[in-house]
Amino acid sequence: MVWTAVRALGRQWRIDAGLNDDHELVQAGPYRLVRHPIYSSMMLMMLASGAMLAQWWLLGVATAIFVIGTEIRVRVEDSLLASRFGGKFDEYRQAVPAYIPFVR
Repeated sequence: MVWTAVRALGRQWRIDAGLNDDHELVQAGPYRLVRHPIYSSMMLMMLASGAMLAQWWLLGVATAIFVIGTEIRVRVEDSLLASRFGGKFDEYRQAVPAYIPFVR
């Protein structure tokens, strides 16, 4: 899912949280199902790897840290998109869940 999400973003994919001058609101590909498919994929990869390799308590700590850090980043990204796209982003935010498909 990470690869298809990055491909759907195209030139708009960035390491830092920011918008390009010609930024568009991507709602295609995996962005039809969740607003943050890259973070969803990273979480699933961490949970799968941790379930196989880590002690359960350590996986719990890592998951908590990941969720807190990701939520901070998502809030920054969402506010950037809301400032650029206004009502269009608000409609998208209400229609598409953040991380888990079909879960609001």
